[in-house]
Amino acid sequence: MLALASALALDGAAGRAAAQVAASETAPAAAGADEPMQLEVILNGNPTQQIAAFVQRADKRMVSRRSELEELGINPPGHDAPDTPIVLDDLPGLSYRYDEATQRIEITAPRTLLLAKRYDLSRRTRTDLPIQSGWGAVLNYDLLASSGGGNSSWASFSGASATLDGRVFTPYGTFSQSALVTSAVSDRFEPLRLNSTFAYSDPETMTTYRAGDTINGGLDWTRPIRIGGLQVDRNFGLRPDLVTIPLPAAVGTAAVPSTADIYINNVKATSQDVGPGPYVLSNVPAIGGNGTARVVLRDSSGHTTETVLPFYISADLLAPGLFDYSVEAGLPRLSYGTTADTYVAKPVASASGRYGLFDWLTVEGHAEGGAGLINASGGFAARTGSFGVATVAAAASHFGGSTGFQSYLAYETRLWDVTVSASSQLTFGAYDDLASVTARLQPGMAVGNPFDVSSFVDLSASVANAVNGQLFLSARPPKALNRITVGAPVPFLERATLATSFVQSTDATGLRSDILSATLSTSWRDASIFATAFTTLAGEKNTGFMVGVSMPFGKGANVATSVSGGTAGTHVNVDAIKPLGVMPGSIGWRVHDSELGTADRAASVAYRSSFARTEVGVAQTGSAVQGTAEVEGAIAALGGGVFFTNRIDDAFAVVETGVPAVPVYYQNRMVGVTDASGRALIPGLISYQPNKIAIDTTKLPVDADVTASETVVAPAAGSGVKVDFTVKTDDHPAVVVFTGADGKPLAAGASGQIDGGESFTVGYDGRAYIKNLSPTNAATITLLEGECHATFAYEPHPSEQVVISPVVCR
Repeated sequence: MLALASALALDGAAGRAAAQVAASETAPAAAGADEPMQLEVILNGNPTQQIAAFVQRADKRMVSRRSELEELGINPPGHDAPDTPIVLDDLPGLSYRYDEATQRIEITAPRTLLLAKRYDLSRRTRTDLPIQSGWGAVLNYDLLASSGGGNSSWASFSGASATLDGRVFTPYGTFSQSALVTSAVSDRFEPLRLNSTFAYSDPETMTTYRAGDTINGGLDWTRPIRIGGLQVDRNFGLRPDLVTIPLPAAVGTAAVPSTADIYINNVKATSQDVGPGPYVLSNVPAIGGNGTARVVLRDSSGHTTETVLPFYISADLLAPGLFDYSVEAGLPRLSYGTTADTYVAKPVASASGRYGLFDWLTVEGHAEGGAGLINASGGFAARTGSFGVATVAAAASHFGGSTGFQSYLAYETRLWDVTVSASSQLTFGAYDDLASVTARLQPGMAVGNPFDVSSFVDLSASVANAVNGQLFLSARPPKALNRITVGAPVPFLERATLATSFVQSTDATGLRSDILSATLSTSWRDASIFATAFTTLAGEKNTGFMVGVSMPFGKGANVATSVSGGTAGTHVNVDAIKPLGVMPGSIGWRVHDSELGTADRAASVAYRSSFARTEVGVAQTGSAVQGTAEVEGAIAALGGGVFFTNRIDDAFAVVETGVPAVPVYYQNRMVGVTDASGRALIPGLISYQPNKIAIDTTKLPVDADVTASETVVAPAAGSGVKVDFTVKTDDHPAVVVFTGADGKPLAAGASGQIDGGESFTVGYDGRAYIKNLSPTNAATITLLEGECHATFAYEPHPSEQVVISPVVCR
């Protein structure tokens, strides 16, 4: 019985030992008569491959804890605590038979007492790896210099800029700082600070804490602003295994072990083995929009049952029980990215939240205040059967003695192959939000060039409409902003789609703008073809269009030709592009030409090394010629080393071997070799997810010894981790060939011991691999007929396999 229990314990159930049901539980029989036991469980004739803890009372009735029964798939009535003892005889419809000889209990339970087994079809599993972050720093840089332009010679220097993005990471958080440094011929280098933020993320609670510059959270009907202060928000990115949107679920019962095949829109998506009893197939891998999931359950005899599930998937909904939120407070920041950058000494605060109440209903809310404003709003997103999702919200504000309101309605649907998305946002009265009450504008400003906004002090919270060649601004939300977009396949064109949209807006000053646009896209052989056009339906007529075709050209290159027209005239553009690859040694280039109107030509070539991306180019506009040169890369420090590498946007790893020229692999793809100091930096790791890193041991010296050749790490966002594959070359190893007194090799399997040193095993042909040898060594080897003894000398030969043969054991 112990052998059986040990074997079953390997299946993960033995952790629930009989100690979980203590003999001290209250029982009608005398405590001394209670007998704890561990029994193999057969449920409804099917082995559970588990053992469970029971107590047999003096009256021969069996007792187990609620949690123990739930692990077996039995769901006792009620809502007792997990440790509550349950008498099997008291469960309605349940019967059992205890076999003392085999230490087995056979339970027969009705369907009403069976707990449905859940199978997650998303295949996402939470990593049990510790989230790692070392101590180090990264500085991403982008250096750009230009010459010529205007009336200057193409060889004369005209300016330079440096975009810097640095961070210092620790196990306790990351401090990041970004800046822009610019210079012209007559100016000094002028630094411009962008963002300064300290952030810490807690994967267990899926929470990120920030202090410094940030953007407040919001919902579909709110407008964000920049602030300097504190922020706490939910970060689902810390749990990549989590499915945050409601996906279809199939519910059923299998009489015997079966296989469920899942088809999405008649295309097989996945299969799942299902045990006997009730089951729930959760997170059926369905695509966005509407469709049909078909579950075909097939048992070993070939009998099948089929279930059809119509569905509608939308990112506007949260899975039931999930709560998404953002809370922040601080000082509004205006004129970001300009020399007029400043913080307004008027504290503000805001909070946003979304909660998945049901799989078809998500409730939402937002509140903000400060600078004399009070603003609150609430709404919901609801799935309307398998047709679409509707969002409804209302907001109210009070500022400066005036009250205003805002309504928001949106609906998305997909009927057959036609997708429709519509929304309407209306304001009533003097509706304000933080974006409007903290904005700095010059009242009544209008300029002739609709794209010349240099005269405005701040545009970060404004609403802009260009009509009749003028730009009118108002910081308040528009009085009306209505959109509708329709997309559908074109019946008479294969692989062609048509998307049309209509946008009607009326800004806070009453200026109306209606724009209608349409885009047709299709493919023919290897070519992609598109055509787009727009026209204004309110105010002065303004119409434009663009037609283009793109196709492969050579190895990895692409050529595109387009014709565009509008009030500014007609232009023909030709572009040939070979994108720059992500691997070191990649070369990319681009050539552009536009001959109608003002001549516009450009050419550039880029190269990616292990240290940086470099690009040089030349451009002509009219008679002016300008040259550019750019270098983009990163400097990283970790583990006492400094590395020059390509830009690092997320996490990275430093591999340490101690041996140069060792190939390093990331996700089974070679990404570099170790340098002269035996180190290699791997950029591009994915934070909070398993990242497999390995080295090629065939390139190590023959006398090298390494304990592991691969590992898996899960780094924190923006951090670096050190991966130690330290290779030892001072183990003084050798292959020793042992023979007996008769000159024949010792038998394989004999065990040996170096006096005062390593133990070893003799292999075929009497060969044994032994480490940490001394200049003189004595060995004792145990044979079937007794022991023998041998002595031998050792002399190391770096980077060579030392073989000592023969060594006679007497």
